[in-house]
Amino acid sequence: MNLLPDNKLARRLIAIIAGALVPFAFAPFNFYFISFISLSALFYLWYETESTGETFILGYLFGFAMFGIGVSWLHISINLFGGMNIIGAYFFTFLLIAFISLYPALCGYLASRFFKQYYYLTLPALWLVTEWCRGWILTGFPWLNLGTSQTNSLLASFAPVIGDYGISFIVCVIAISITIFMRGNLKPRLLSSMVIILIIISSFILTSINWTENKGKDLSITLIQGAIPQEIKWNPEYREKTYEIYSGLSKPYWSSDLIIWPETAIPSYYHQADDFISRITVKQKLSNTLFMSGIVNKNQSTNKYFNSILLIDKQHRFYNKNHLVPFGEYLPFKILLDRLLRFLQIPMSDFSSGDSKDKLLETDKAIFGMSICYEDAYGTEVRQALPDADILINVSNDAWFGDSIAPHQHLQIARMRAMENGRYLLRSTNTGISAVIDDKGKVIARSPQFEPHALHAKAALFVGQSPYSKYGNNIILSFSFLILFSGFIMQHKLNKIKPK
Repeated sequence: MNLLPDNKLARRLIAIIAGALVPFAFAPFNFYFISFISLSALFYLWYETESTGETFILGYLFGFAMFGIGVSWLHISINLFGGMNIIGAYFFTFLLIAFISLYPALCGYLASRFFKQYYYLTLPALWLVTEWCRGWILTGFPWLNLGTSQTNSLLASFAPVIGDYGISFIVCVIAISITIFMRGNLKPRLLSSMVIILIIISSFILTSINWTENKGKDLSITLIQGAIPQEIKWNPEYREKTYEIYSGLSKPYWSSDLIIWPETAIPSYYHQADDFISRITVKQKLSNTLFMSGIVNKNQSTNKYFNSILLIDKQHRFYNKNHLVPFGEYLPFKILLDRLLRFLQIPMSDFSSGDSKDKLLETDKAIFGMSICYEDAYGTEVRQALPDADILINVSNDAWFGDSIAPHQHLQIARMRAMENGRYLLRSTNTGISAVIDDKGKVIARSPQFEPHALHAKAALFVGQSPYSKYGNNIILSFSFLILFSGFIMQHKLNKIKPK
């Protein structure tokens, strides 16, 4: 039974509408069930389309609508705060959306070209692999992974086992089951219903399992949110005022075990900030409170600059950001793009990457797994801090996103990292949303946005490893590639015996 209109334009419109709805499955809207509905609509369109070229177009339109709405905030940060002119900001945003829309398009094309007779078997694996590729090709952009939309659903219980990519796979399985139910007769409908019921039962079982263990030791922590407007953050005239704001918010909490200021909260290079840092160091020694803050650090011997987190304990130590933001913190393909960027009036930072293996800051009170800004979007990188880390920390400056949906999406991503690894995650941001997230991904304390705020809470330390923190994406990727290999072989054999 085909429920779709025969008109090609009408089908393309359905793909656009389905894609445009997907961002509403994510924070701040959290209508997570939309992921199943939109994806099942796309899968239905693909299955009922004979042309491989048309499946590519339908997937592209779906992706362009999805990302066009879901990451439309990019032009805000690029224009208002990144310094690019408005034409360049929209052009760059368009290029990025146009590029990442190729991934769902490629998924549809490959399904139609190589797996048409085994469509239902292979499509979840194909979607996962293309989504995974989007997360690392050209440094990656793992935003709006379908699995992340399920932080408030029962499927979140799969996070410690197979991560957000694995949950994306399950979302696709549910969407395929809905598609089968819509177009099948009694037997396929019963089978698809059983698959969904099995997933629900498995979710309930996994919810009751604790993969990691509370060490029975809590930290008293304070996250300081200065709410410094991005447009004045680096103005030298406001340096002392910025310090006064952060220092004033911190003053009542020097009895805490840990105080954290957000990304680049100290608006100076480390080697030029003695006036700030010496005052903080005195307070740290008197209180024995661990202190962390984002700061730009220069290696004096190599003249390299790093986006860093400074830890003041018995001595000064740094975590240097490894996964830099292309076009924001460094320029990829510099020889090819330098002239274009000058034309578009794009000011470029020139940071260097830190050591990818150096994810820990160890102290007597706890071992911290560190990340800066959107590094927490990369689950495979965050898990590198395990099993040693007792707790995870992310500092960010979401002021770059303005009053958009991006800070809410970023908080949801952080929740997924906490669930995957069975660790508390402390998230300190400049303008919000600062938060304390428990090992199950629940936000137990959060700050208001765009207001100076000191968020004080207790955070538990955990030990042990979840299956995901131990094996990463290896389990679900191996399973997906096995499905695709089997599907390809079966399709090839089927093509050989078909009458010519």
